[in-house]
Amino acid sequence: MLTKQAGQVETVWDELFPELVRTLPDDLARLDQVLDAPGVLRQFEQHWGRANLGRPSIPMATYVRLMALKHRHGWGYERLVRQVADSFHLRRFCRISIVAEVPDESTVRKLTRRLGPELVDDLTREVVRLAIRGRGFKVRAMRCDSTVQESDVRFPTDCGLAADAVKVLARVARKSTP
Repeated sequence: MLTKQAGQVETVWDELFPELVRTLPDDLARLDQVLDAPGVLRQFEQHWGRANLGRPSIPMATYVRLMALKHRHGWGYERLVRQVADSFHLRRFCRISIVAEVPDESTVRKLTRRLGPELVDDLTREVVRLAIRGRGFKVRAMRCDSTVQESDVRFPTDCGLAADAVKVLARVARKSTP
């Protein structure tokens, strides 16, 4: 079961770290602002009200941020947990205190299975929509699925290539004569 509120992220020990470690990098700071929008957690709160079974595990905000990192970097659950455990910035982004344990990968995996892939997909769409509206992000790449269909292919022959060359030369000659 997801808990609604996260615990305190900052501790007394955080004051010992330099400011560079305590502040998030620019890309994570912008994503942090997008994930703080009230519409992001709305669907999780609705689902949380229905699936109120089991003992409390991790806060919703932490789970959402873990999933954002997982999809952003294309990590598996084990690598996600390992990376977050090893990074001060990722811990702070996921709102996990430096003295707290990072959730186990099986916990994150089971929550994802219990919540369903539709909810995680809805979260991703909501974050992208908010990011585009806020213009905090630029699209760097697009992934698409292409379906290959068999079709007839005209193989190049010497005679066909010569005919194509003659057509090109004739077109250029027509353009160059007044």
